[in-house]
Order: sequence, then C-alpha cells, then structure tokens
Amino acid sequence: MPPLLEIKDLRTVFDTTRGKIRAVDGVSLTVNTGETLGIVGESGCGKTMLSLSIMRLVPANGKIINGEILFSGNDLLKLQEDEMRARRGSDISMIFQEPMTSLNPVFRVGEQIAEAIRLHQNLPKKKAMDLSIELLRDVGIPEPQKRVRDYPHNLSGGMRQRVMIAMAMSCHPRLLLADEPTTALDVTIQAQILELIADLKQKNNMAVVLITHDLGVIAQAAEQVAVMYAGQIVEYAKVETLF
Repeated sequence: MPPLLEIKDLRTVFDTTRGKIRAVDGVSLTVNTGETLGIVGESGCGKTMLSLSIMRLVPANGKIINGEILFSGNDLLKLQEDEMRARRGSDISMIFQEPMTSLNPVFRVGEQIAEAIRLHQNLPKKKAMDLSIELLRDVGIPEPQKRVRDYPHNLSGGMRQRVMIAMAMSCHPRLLLADEPTTALDVTIQAQILELIADLKQKNNMAVVLITHDLGVIAQAAEQVAVMYAGQIVEYAKVETLF
C-alpha cells in the first residue's frame, strides 16, 4: 500500500532584506496511515514551515519552489486553491502552536467548532452545534454543553488546546499535523494531550505528524522520527533506533 503522505525534495524559500532564506531545504519523508512521525529540532530549524508547506499556508513573502507533496498519490502542489481549501480540515487538519492566537477571541468556542463543521459537512446550524458539544466531550472537556458558550479567554491553556484538537478532528481527517501541541502546558496536562491525540489516532485510524523540540515527547508518542536542522532532515529513523 502506498504511504498516505509522501514528500519529495520539498523546498520553501523566503525573500527577506538579507536575501533568500531556505526555510525548508530539500526535505523528503513518508507517513503511513496509523503511524505517528515525530519531527524534532531546535527553534527556527524549519519544522513549522514544513507543516505550513504541507497545508499550503506559507506566509506571503515565502513560496514553495520545488518538490512534491503526495497525499494518497495526488500532488497537493498541483491543486487549485479552492480544491486545496476543501482538503484542509476534511482530509488534513492542523493543530497550531498557540491556541490563543489561533482561536478567535470574539467568538464562543462552540461557534468556532460549528463553523468548521458547517464549512466541510454542509450541516444546519443546530446539528453542527450538537456535534460541537459531542466533540468537546470526546476531547475530555467537562460539561461541554456549558463550555460551548465560553470564549477562549474563559478557558485554561490545556482546555484551549483541547478545543483546538476538537476543531481539528471535527471532520475526521486522515492526517493530523500537530505543531508543538504541548508547548506552555505543564507536564501533567502535556501527558493528557499526548494521550488524547494517540487515542484519537487509533479510533480514527489516521496518521499524525507531531512537531516538537522535546525528545521526551517523541519517545512517548512517535514510531518514526525525523531530526531537522537548518531546513534539512539530518537523521531519519525508527524511534528506538534513534534513541
């Protein structure tokens, strides 16, 4: 069976006042269904830019200049923007690094999850809201019927991260990109979030790309690991082999 995600010689560059910066510099890797690939490296090595390149959400001053991103055999770089937009959320979802900047502060969390559901599943408002409550329950938020009416600032960091996971899982994606999902959370909450992602992966038979700078997280949660440095993958192995 071909891999769910196969990246070949991907290069993403940025135009800056100091010239071109190669944020992703010839990366190749594969992820199979049901597998967790950990991408680890220091801050600024290109981990987040790799995930944004997969989602085709590279900032305006950057562009993908080379490579293929094959998802189920189809090259995402060849899709029209509207086709790619339909893939985001439904086939490929992303949990962003900092939930406080990813969640809209002026909308209730239930409305934000419901919007993602309505966008991809074309459901009426009431049904989408019921599903939002169900998703919050799935990610372990107590009293979800009350919490859907909360704004992001009413929730703790761990709860906001759970809301982000609920939103990412709302359309049962086949690939989940998790960018530093446990940053700024204490160790106990961190373990709960990793356990939650592992449970959802198993339940939905999806693949996970887990981005982190923490080798402890990789040891706990991944099967394969790619070590990034200066935009390149410098080591690529099974977790046991690497450690």
